[in-house]
Amino acid sequence: MSQLASILIFPGFLFLFVCALAFQWIDRRVAARLQGRIGPPWFQPLADFIKLMAKEDLLPTGAHEWACAALPTVSLAAVLTAALYIPVSGRAASAFEGDLIAVLFLLSIPALAYFLAGWLSVSVFSVVGGNRSLLQYFSYEVPFLMALSGPAILSGSWSVTRIAAYQSQTTWVVLVQPVGFLLALVGLIGKLKRVPFDIPKAKSEIGAGPLTEFSGRKLALWHLTLHTKTVVGIFLLVNAFLGGGSISASSFQLPVSSFQCSVLSALVFSIKALLILLALSVASVLYARLRIDQLASLGWRVLAPLALLQMLATIWIGAG
Repeated sequence: MSQLASILIFPGFLFLFVCALAFQWIDRRVAARLQGRIGPPWFQPLADFIKLMAKEDLLPTGAHEWACAALPTVSLAAVLTAALYIPVSGRAASAFEGDLIAVLFLLSIPALAYFLAGWLSVSVFSVVGGNRSLLQYFSYEVPFLMALSGPAILSGSWSVTRIAAYQSQTTWVVLVQPVGFLLALVGLIGKLKRVPFDIPKAKSEIGAGPLTEFSGRKLALWHLTLHTKTVVGIFLLVNAFLGGGSISASSFQLPVSSFQCSVLSALVFSIKALLILLALSVASVLYARLRIDQLASLGWRVLAPLALLQMLATIWIGAG
């Protein structure tokens, strides 16, 4: 029963759904404040989800009905599965040596499904958006993978839980690998298709990109996948670079009970996650959208070489 509760409630699916709605509201609220607007009320994300679920589900003639229904479902399932291996303040629904590789693979499935959605919905805007999403995927994914390999090499483990636990005994990886953290953050922006990397769904150019022809329940699942992926990506960076729910190195001990320690760890984990969300929100307001050729040039001429140098430096430090 405990394992089932971990999967379905905390830190499982129900917790992720609540966090997805809460993070979406905070993101929209912060962006609105920075732009001189008020922003939506706290219940708006849930209202939008319910509204989309109740709307009529239509597809253009010639679209692959079963495939268009399967793609958002598979994408959401992949993100939820990846979340099972990411600890929240030290607690994960499941863990094994090498689960970081599984998480990175599972988080790549929605990007590929997003590309297929553009090709299968027989819309010019969708096809162009799908092509852009695939080219963008190759531009950010390699630096993102190399950046996240740094904490794994440094800790000597490819388990997200062990990487976070390693930092509780030493120091946060972000202090040792600040470049790697920035590269991972930029890669996460590309993975989430947020401004300035919202090229596949540029509203002023190609409507909603691959999702232009989606509506109703299918569109609601796509949006839920994106918002859940935001939570999972932020939690992954917190564990990989910021030590999860740890406060400092083990030399810094506080005279508190185990319950107080758990509450404090959850509070610290929440603050770290909100700080990363704040960074994503500020970046989406400060920077304008890049062209696809600019992103490709940035990814392969700047981000990938920096990620490679970071990884080589990490290997050298570990060997020393």
